[in-house]
Amino acid sequence: MASVERLINEHARISARGDALLRSAGTESAMMLRTMIVGLDTELAAHLATEDLEVYPQLLSHGDLAQREATAIALADFDKLAGDWRAYVDEWTADEIDGDRELFVEASKQVLSALSARIRIENELLYPLALRCGTITLREAGARISAG
Repeated sequence: MASVERLINEHARISARGDALLRSAGTESAMMLRTMIVGLDTELAAHLATEDLEVYPQLLSHGDLAQREATAIALADFDKLAGDWRAYVDEWTADEIDGDRELFVEASKQVLSALSARIRIENELLYPLALRCGTITLREAGARISAG
């Protein structure tokens, strides 16, 4: 079972990667930027797999009506972001970054801002709902055992 602790820690790492990409977008080599995008995509994919398997299906089936509706609305928005993210990753190769750095910077700002908004919604709304429903735990099992 996923924990709020683990998911929020993963969010912190994803946010740090996104922030580093934005700081570097105008100055770093295109090859390094592409490497940063791929690294962020890899970490994000693992995190999303956890959410898709362990968090949201249970919240959609175990929450009360208001919780299920809030989750469904958020997931619909997240689906659009997933498409935007995939297009961003596919489009911005090193050659494309070299070809239009200014457009790359703007595209990066837009998609990473949307990703930050998703993280806020999850941290502040969806994870607390999942915790209340018992679909996720507060801490990882090892932390609960050693604290006990």
